[in-house]
Order: sequence, then C-alpha cells, then structure tokens
Amino acid sequence: METLVYIMRHGESEGNARHSFLGHTDLPLTQKGRAQARAARDYLAREGIVPDVAYASPLCRAYETAKIALSYLPDFPIAISEDVKEIYAGKWENMLVADIDAAFPADLAVWRADIGNSCPTGGETVRALAERVRREVLRLAALHEGKTVFIGCHATPIRTFEALARGLGMEEAHLVPWPVNASLSAYLVEGERVTPLFYSLDSYLSAADDPTKIGL
Repeated sequence: METLVYIMRHGESEGNARHSFLGHTDLPLTQKGRAQARAARDYLAREGIVPDVAYASPLCRAYETAKIALSYLPDFPIAISEDVKEIYAGKWENMLVADIDAAFPADLAVWRADIGNSCPTGGETVRALAERVRREVLRLAALHEGKTVFIGCHATPIRTFEALARGLGMEEAHLVPWPVNASLSAYLVEGERVTPLFYSLDSYLSAADDPTKIGL
C-alpha cells in the first residue's frame, strides 16, 4: 500500500540570510522565513492537505517551519526525527560561504560541482547523508503505511532524496537543483519504491519574496 509523503524545506534561516553554512548549527528563521512558512500554510489549507502524522528535524529552522505550516490544524503534533536533519558540516559549521571558499576552496568546489561525491571538510559525506535520509523516509512511510506523512526538512536531505527518487546515483545528484526555501516536494512510497510526484513547489511564494535557492 502506498504512503503519501510530503517533505518541506525550512523557510529562510538566519544562516541563509547571511550566507553562512549552518549544517547542524541551530539558528532560527528570519521574519522572511516565517512569512514563507505562513504562505506554505495557506497553500496547504487551500489545497485541503491534511497529514495523518508529521515529523521534523530537531533543528529549529525546520521544526518552526513545520509548526507554522501546519498551524491551520489546531494543536497538530510534530514528532522529532533526528535522521532528517541537515548534513553535519564539520569545519564549515556556521562559516560564511566566502570564508569557506578562502579556507577550503577544493572541497567547496566539489560541493558546488559534484554534490553527490562531496563532503564538507571534516564533516559527513553527502553519500552517508543520502543513505540515512532514504532509510528514515522509508521507515516512516512503512510505519504509517497507506497514510499521509509530512516531514519538515532541509535542502541537502531533500535534494539527495529527490535524486534517488528519480533513479539517479549520487554521481548524478548534481543534476537535481536545490529546493527553494519553504518549498514542498511529494512522493508515493511503497516498500523500497519511491515515485516522485513534484519537487520544490514554490508557486505559493510571491515573486517579490525572492526565495533563497542556495542549499546552505
């Protein structure tokens, strides 16, 4: 039996706004990020999307986005899923991207050109991230078989999951663009089979909002 899984990227965080690489660094949404989450909420309510269960990364930018986005459902509980949090960035944690470029140019060049084979200096490999996220999404889908699951998440987990859903190897993950802040992706999951429905839907964000598209 298929499980419908919605995955939402967090709204603009303080790290996005200042162009730093947060990884596991736990900084909140900006006011713009909260506005993006409210726009997502209005879309979900308008479309009549009512998940049976919700999970979110423990990092506050993802958890707060999920809380705001699902606030049209009064007191809807959101459980924590450690395995959908952002990549551990090692020495890049909370560094400005410009400073990473100066200190670790070779590693950042791989991140930009060949994401699936990259690794933040001293951090988690993207391949390891992709496997933990894939395993967790499949686990949650099986746990709630036949239901609708909502997950509040981050850019790199969503990008790699989309690559795998498209049948791409990590060596081809660079072909998938970064998901937009507060965008929504959807999948049908049955056992090990994942069917992508749509990716990085952001039509509910206004043109003036100029959502951040870099995966940091």
